[in-house]
Amino acid sequence: MATHADPSIPDDELPKILNKASARLYKELDETAIEFRRKLTKRDIIKEDVQKRLFTFWSERPDRCQRLFDDLTQLLCETLPKPVISRIDREINAVKKDKKQEYANSIEQYQTTVAKIEEYRKELGKAEKNEPERQREMREKRSQVSKQIKELEKDTRKSFQTYAEKKIEVEFIEQMIRQRYDKKKEAQEYAPGYLVDLLQSHLESRISVNSEKLKAEIDAFLEKYPVPKLPNKDGIVVSIPFDTKGAFLGGIAGLGTYGALAAWAAGLGNLGSYILVAKLVSLLSALGISIGGGTATVISFVAAIGGPIVLGIGLAAGLASLVWNLFGEAWQKRLAKEIHQQFKKQGVVDKFLGGIDQYWQETATAFDKGADAVEAKCKQSLKHLHEITSPDTQSKERIEEIIINLEKLRVFFANIPWDTQRECL
Repeated sequence: MATHADPSIPDDELPKILNKASARLYKELDETAIEFRRKLTKRDIIKEDVQKRLFTFWSERPDRCQRLFDDLTQLLCETLPKPVISRIDREINAVKKDKKQEYANSIEQYQTTVAKIEEYRKELGKAEKNEPERQREMREKRSQVSKQIKELEKDTRKSFQTYAEKKIEVEFIEQMIRQRYDKKKEAQEYAPGYLVDLLQSHLESRISVNSEKLKAEIDAFLEKYPVPKLPNKDGIVVSIPFDTKGAFLGGIAGLGTYGALAAWAAGLGNLGSYILVAKLVSLLSALGISIGGGTATVISFVAAIGGPIVLGIGLAAGLASLVWNLFGEAWQKRLAKEIHQQFKKQGVVDKFLGGIDQYWQETATAFDKGADAVEAKCKQSLKHLHEITSPDTQSKERIEEIIINLEKLRVFFANIPWDTQRECL
């Protein structure tokens, strides 16, 4: 962060301004964004750490902006590239390893099919006969996930509304002002933003918990898709499955927002082969966004509520024009009443509730798109299995052709060159 260092400000005043600004920033974010960062990095963050991230800036005076330029250059050229390149290395190596093994397994599965094609025909016949029942079961399981999404939305709304109503009560606001602020002007400027940050922090925490619950539901849903299986000569069960997670990701990749499914996708760890799913670029850009962490929340949710900074500034601006005409009460009580009225007038709680609704509606839409894609892939897979085992086609020749292509792909991924030596330009 940088603060304007107008030439009219004496040199000896600049350190005082930075110290005061960092102290305020630390005080206002200590319980929310900074605390989240502590948990994320597993290290303590003190006021002096925040102070190191604040700089003076005046472009016409090198002595008042060079430190910012130097620190930013080091951050962009040395500090950030290391973890970014390390993450890319892990992803590329995971792709190489996963795809190599995946194609090797597929080759073995197709070879087993050739060797025991009659048995596979029988297993496939059973699967095709059971197809109406399978579709009925999957519709039921899909309905259960959709119901769970609605329940999680209700829980999020109820939890937030209960919390928010307590936090915007006059008594709570007055107590908060007395504990945090000694001066009226400081309380008038920062108390509304602090309350908004409390509301958002609580909501993000609840969304994070409920998104984790949904992850388990979606994983269970995807694992229920049946695959015809055939024991090989060693007693090991083999099959030619379709990639349910890859199909699900492919189904939602074209959407602009994903709700809680962004958390599900991020939970896949290193994406391995999933990184190659078509149109996944937009989804991957969301994976680095944390559910919690003060102002760093899910993009679609921030947009829906207008953004915490926008709300905070709007509230502060409204309060700045208040006429202090209430006598006979302490200024803390008067300010608490005004803040309460402003929150009610601007519909702050309703804006958050609207954001909750949009978040879970986007989740439901994304789930439907993903589930549609998986079902389509399942039917396509059954059609493929029928093709390669049908006595009416040259199935063995078809399988041998597939094996040759799989071997080419295995060799390709095994031999992908990857040079990690890069320079910051």
